[in-house]
Amino acid sequence: MKYNPLLIGSLIFVTLAPIAGYTLLVRNSVKPKTIESASSASTSTEEQPAFSLLDRIGNFRPNQDLQANHRCVGCDFSGTNFSDRDLSRVNLGQANLQHVDFSNTQLVNAILSDSQLEAATLVESNATGADFKGANLSNADLTRSQLMHVDLVQATLDEATMASVELREAALSEASLRNTDLSNASLYGAILRETNLAGANLQNADLRYTDLTDATFTGANLDGVLWEGAILPNGSNYSGADDILLLSGDGEPEE
Repeated sequence: MKYNPLLIGSLIFVTLAPIAGYTLLVRNSVKPKTIESASSASTSTEEQPAFSLLDRIGNFRPNQDLQANHRCVGCDFSGTNFSDRDLSRVNLGQANLQHVDFSNTQLVNAILSDSQLEAATLVESNATGADFKGANLSNADLTRSQLMHVDLVQATLDEATMASVELREAALSEASLRNTDLSNASLYGAILRETNLAGANLQNADLRYTDLTDATFTGANLDGVLWEGAILPNGSNYSGADDILLLSGDGEPEE
């Protein structure tokens, strides 16, 4: 039996052509999808902003972000509004906190050592047990804030407003509080060795049982101060019946 080669070739072509065409179509349709998908994923990754800690805290994106990080040493938060927040035990040591608003903020046991807090607002904040050692709080407003047991050793609080502040048993040795308003403040049992209180307003302040060894009161307003049990700048114990004591420029009590 003889076969026509031309006829056989035509039959093979007709059979295989649709298969080849379908395969090519599938390959071409899959490739662009894969590339498009990869490109889309890449674009999606690039478009999603990587929020810094400052963005998250500054915009108060959710509070758990702050709880998770709980520290940002040396960060710049100048001008940030932290009012009415719970920042207890946060570590903001050496941070730039100038003009920051900490009003009504919980800063219990927070670390703010060597931080810059010039002109910051801490009105009615609770910073009990916080570490402000070496911090600069010049011109800060701490009115009615709770600062019991805080560490303010070598801190600068010149011209700060600290009226009615609670500084019970605080450590303020070698701190500078020149021209600071401490009227009606409670410093009961505080340590103020070598503290500079020149020009400070201490009217009606509670300085009972404080250690004022070598402290400076030049030009300070001491009207109505409570001195019972205090160690005076010359190292002697106050034992006068009158609760008003005037100190001369060298810190010696005047009769």
